[in-house]
Amino acid sequence: MAHTRYTFCRTCEATCGLEVDVEDNRVVAIRPDRAHVVSKGYSCVKGIHFDQVQHSPDRITAPQKRVGDTWHTISWEQAIAEISERIRAIVARDGPDAFAHLVGSAGGANVLAPMFRNAFYKALGSRRMFGTGTCDTTNKFRVCEDMYGSPFQLSYPDVGRTEFLAILGANPAVSGNTLYHLPHAVQRLKDIVRRGGRVVFINPRRIETAQAGEHLFIRPDTDVFLLAAWCNELIRAGGVDRERVERLMKGLPELQQTVADWTAERQAAVTGVSAQTLSDLVESHRKARGAGLYMATGVNQGRSGTLCFWLLECINAISGNLDRAGGMLMGQGIVDMAREVKRAGEVTLRHDRDDGLPSVVGLQPSGMLAPDIEQGRVKGMIVEASNPLLACSNPGGRLDRAFAGLELLVCIDLFRNEVGSLAHYVLPAPTWLERAEIPYALQSFMACTPVPYMVYSEAVLEPPPEVRHEWWIYSRLAEACGVTMFGKRWLAALLRLNTRLVHARAGGVRKIALTPEKMIDGMLKKAGLPGAAAMAREHPHGILMPENRGDNYLGTARVLTDDGLVDLAPAPYVETFRERIEALYADELAHRDDFKLIGKREIKRMNTASANVPRLVRDATNYAYLNPADAAELGVGEGEAVTVRSAFGAIEIPVRLSAGIMPRTVAIPQCWGHDKADGLAHARNHPGVNSNYLAGDGVENIEALSGMSHLSGIRVELRKL
Repeated sequence: MAHTRYTFCRTCEATCGLEVDVEDNRVVAIRPDRAHVVSKGYSCVKGIHFDQVQHSPDRITAPQKRVGDTWHTISWEQAIAEISERIRAIVARDGPDAFAHLVGSAGGANVLAPMFRNAFYKALGSRRMFGTGTCDTTNKFRVCEDMYGSPFQLSYPDVGRTEFLAILGANPAVSGNTLYHLPHAVQRLKDIVRRGGRVVFINPRRIETAQAGEHLFIRPDTDVFLLAAWCNELIRAGGVDRERVERLMKGLPELQQTVADWTAERQAAVTGVSAQTLSDLVESHRKARGAGLYMATGVNQGRSGTLCFWLLECINAISGNLDRAGGMLMGQGIVDMAREVKRAGEVTLRHDRDDGLPSVVGLQPSGMLAPDIEQGRVKGMIVEASNPLLACSNPGGRLDRAFAGLELLVCIDLFRNEVGSLAHYVLPAPTWLERAEIPYALQSFMACTPVPYMVYSEAVLEPPPEVRHEWWIYSRLAEACGVTMFGKRWLAALLRLNTRLVHARAGGVRKIALTPEKMIDGMLKKAGLPGAAAMAREHPHGILMPENRGDNYLGTARVLTDDGLVDLAPAPYVETFRERIEALYADELAHRDDFKLIGKREIKRMNTASANVPRLVRDATNYAYLNPADAAELGVGEGEAVTVRSAFGAIEIPVRLSAGIMPRTVAIPQCWGHDKADGLAHARNHPGVNSNYLAGDGVENIEALSGMSHLSGIRVELRKL
């Protein structure tokens, strides 16, 4: 007989509540949880079809070893022994930085894994940690560290009270929101308009979320000019809250001088946003009682993602909207992660590479993966919850060849994906239905949510017998490598005991183990919340936390800069802006008629994670979306193929026509290209084309302030095939 369990989706930051019917340890049905305290019965299609991931016949449920082209199931004892022996050999011969790590976005939905992953690599002495965060978000963490004192002080829009919200490069109706929690985003944004406010989407594509407000086209990768002009126009129009800025911030004169040349008229020449339109936006923003600007992946991935976010945060700050109801709020979670990170200094900004590129939140640039491997800096690697061959810049398949040359490649994942097929070992991890969990770290520890809440979910299903949690894997590897995690021998001894006990089944021994449930229980109780068991029993749909009404951040000890002031003009940004912006502007003027490539999110896909779900993926390919006028000029019709060529590679892909695409723009959904996915049967039969073959890597194609790869606004040529 089926019974219903309550949990929440971990596909994206929305973390919508779900009801799951379970019978004989199998999912019978998944529905949105109408009683969830925030999502209230909303969920997108990805979460409610997760049963096809959970019970996929392609799932890896025991350790796998590749011998030649053949895969063999092996024991955990053999896997840990062989992997650790090869790690020790690499470290002894080439140093600890020769053994690297890469984690994907799914790692952010796993509260415990990052603690043990980072502890293992710190114990080894390796700083060579990569992540797909350098494909989409590290620019934001860099700016927050420099302006506010910690990378994990992230402001978010107070959508319940704002009167004006401009959204650049984001499409929350399809992909959720980057680094803040807003389920049922379209309805929440429509509510702003319904109560008399204004919501404006600025994007090269008329995105699905634009139904909630107004839409303005902007030429790809020109947002830095629009934001510089916005900042300047706001200052000139008297939109600065002088008293608040002088008391709580520093650097306004430097900021004002930096943007002084950027007028509404000047930006219009390259952005396509008219001077009058920008002036109108600035006026609406200035007059609103509570306003905010928010940007996400589409802007982050350009050549100036860090400068864009800096200017946007400055606009929010100087207008008096930072830390104000209806503006941009700063959350505080059950653990003050911002302060802990600042105190420990472990994932703060570092320059520990010989090419001068930074490590932001502990992550080195993913765009340097292939060069680092080819030049011998990386000899071995663990890839956790990621598919970098499709998610990262991969000019002409260079990354495929680099990974194939590693001495040791280990994947920790649910499936043997494309990079897994090149691996020497694939280690099975649990799905989120098999993990006890609290929401994404950014909600639990930074509370980036307009409606603060907490929820705890017990594991809905028992994992297959040979599946192991990531914390268990790293603990066992540390033991076998002879290193001490967390710097404490007594804790290492406890972890050694714990990894034996946690999977014991006989005689009730498992009850005394330090399980994930007990670890999370400690976090909840430390924050003054009910423990895990009480949360699951008494608050299965979540519990609301105190409302954030603003005026609780600025001027307090929570501002973690050395002088307690928000820095509006960090020297690296001012210098970079002055050194690069004129050359970028001249380049845009010279190439106004060239095509530019942008990515496109799809409601039924989340990066590569949904590629193997038959109910969600039915098309055999992705498409290049073109404005009809551009298609007519190229002589190409619906469904016909074009060659798309950049300076780094070329792909062939069929076309779809859309008036919602800005002229001289081509939009291609990323994270397709599954023709080599021999461990993903459905994905291989619906392969599509890898648009990241068109993106460059290496130092010259990486944004130097944040280590971000240039993945949006790439100049391309199109020809009918």
